[in-house]
Amino acid sequence: MSKDWYRSLSLETLQCLARREGVRHIESFSVEDLIEVLEEIQEEKTANLSSSNDIMRLKSKKYNIVHKNQFIPDDEQTFEIPEQYADTRITLLLRDPFWAFAYWDINSLELAKLKEHHSELSLHLRVSELPDGTVPLEEAVSRFEIPVSDTDQRWYVNLPNPGSWYEVQLICSCPGETQAKVLAVSNRIESPGGYWLNHLEELTGDHDGLELVLAGLTDHDGRLADNALIEKMLQQARRR
Repeated sequence: MSKDWYRSLSLETLQCLARREGVRHIESFSVEDLIEVLEEIQEEKTANLSSSNDIMRLKSKKYNIVHKNQFIPDDEQTFEIPEQYADTRITLLLRDPFWAFAYWDINSLELAKLKEHHSELSLHLRVSELPDGTVPLEEAVSRFEIPVSDTDQRWYVNLPNPGSWYEVQLICSCPGETQAKVLAVSNRIESPGGYWLNHLEELTGDHDGLELVLAGLTDHDGRLADNALIEKMLQQARRR
């Protein structure tokens, strides 16, 4: 780059270029000082470039040369992640076979409209357990509700039965209305039951296999690890 090009840049831009090159304590540098330092750095790069082979020279041209029209930010920009978004929606994530994490947003205008027409309202998470991921919601095996407030945006949801599918609805109940309003419906997730939970007869009928499985689930003292899925397997085995 020529000295005239450097002189066409602002002091802030020259400082940004010098900072990128690792130059420290540049706050007291004048424009001419910064231009001199940058020219020295460029001359050193050119000398190194000439002594390298053709392949390295091509790579250096591709990645290291600053073009005249390259955008150089005056300062680093930061972007804040908003606490809420404009859409009313809910998402369900699987944490482990017995727990899921739900998070949601409610459009502020929609919530304000509901509060305007109803002096009292209550929000709930309606959790539906499904036999598979394709059946209609009306064929849910079971349902339960979790009360939440209008300031809540996330909740851990207990999944009672591994091996099932789950869906969560964000609903609003208002006094005087027999049917709750569904604000948002989540995606469906599958809680993995594991092979042995679905093949307990095979496991309990194989003494050596049972010992092998339990050996990987116990500590040095022979105590079973604190695992909800294992407890579920043992409960079903005892009932059989």
